[in-house]
Amino acid sequence: MLSLIEKLKQVNDFRKDKGKRHPLWIVLLVIILGTMLGYSGYRELGEFAK
Repeated sequence: MLSLIEKLKQVNDFRKDKGKRHPLWIVLLVIILGTMLGYSGYRELGEFAK
């Protein structure tokens, strides 16, 4: 059985190379965790990520 992180690593990264700072799986994981804790919107999730 695959873990959440292993599954997120399988998601195709559609972003262009220019401007990539973090692997997509980390970005998705932060969004999932932030949403579970009640954060919504990119500003709140950005603050959560810090």
